[in-house]
Amino acid sequence: MKKIKLLLFTAFISSFLFTSCNEIDSGEALEGSEFISSPIIVGWAETSYTESYFSDLGTLNNNYPLDILGGGDGAPTSSDISLNISINAETTAIEGEEFSLPSTTATIPAGSSFAGVPIDVNTGSFNPGAPTSLVLDVTATINGVVVSESSKQMRINFVGCKSALSGSTYNVQITRRETGQVTNRSGVSINDVSVNNFQTTYVGAWPLTPGVRFEDICGKLYIVSHDLADTYSNQVTAAAGPNNLAGEVDENGNFTLTYNISLGAPWGDYDAVYTKI
Repeated sequence: MKKIKLLLFTAFISSFLFTSCNEIDSGEALEGSEFISSPIIVGWAETSYTESYFSDLGTLNNNYPLDILGGGDGAPTSSDISLNISINAETTAIEGEEFSLPSTTATIPAGSSFAGVPIDVNTGSFNPGAPTSLVLDVTATINGVVVSESSKQMRINFVGCKSALSGSTYNVQITRRETGQVTNRSGVSINDVSVNNFQTTYVGAWPLTPGVRFEDICGKLYIVSHDLADTYSNQVTAAAGPNNLAGEVDENGNFTLTYNISLGAPWGDYDAVYTKI
């Protein structure tokens, strides 16, 4: 009789725990997530894109990938991962004119590592005088899946203004702030890499190519961190303002690039003034 009572008591406790767990964790669960030691981490494959068009090429049906970034047990998922897409309030592009978002959900299929988020880009409606942006957030509501904090938001810059820096030559004065060292160069050109993207032929006081890589977005110049001369571990980064801002182009076509060259801790801020000849 004691054994029967013990078994009944154990069954009652097990039933209580099972019911309690279901009530606490009532969201949809990824199949097999109870056997995974860590949650599956998802997010945007890239957090920033620039779409530059200067004529009406019609509506482009683009796709922007969401990836499985890590976690789990390394094996392919056995069920779909559904994610929610929303337009962030920071968006300045006009929905229905510059872009359209066909769906507010995306699904990474079972066994796959990514999903494409379709966005219709209307190239004929870009603002020719200033860039606009579409900012998208991704969220997950499935147990066993989390969104990476650093990859939960993706920004697409729509650029309808073409840079006028191509084909010009400059006199350049480069000043290192820490020491006051000044380097002057004359007859310097900059190299076109792609539409609105350039690289200098000097970085710091050194004649190196590639030098500083930067993008001209409607007169504002941006640097995304890159290795010095694509050879050294020193990083070249923007130092003029937030969001990789390095300088601006004035009404005469002159510009200044303010950047940092570092190895671990920052050790050199430079102001490179380009005066059009």
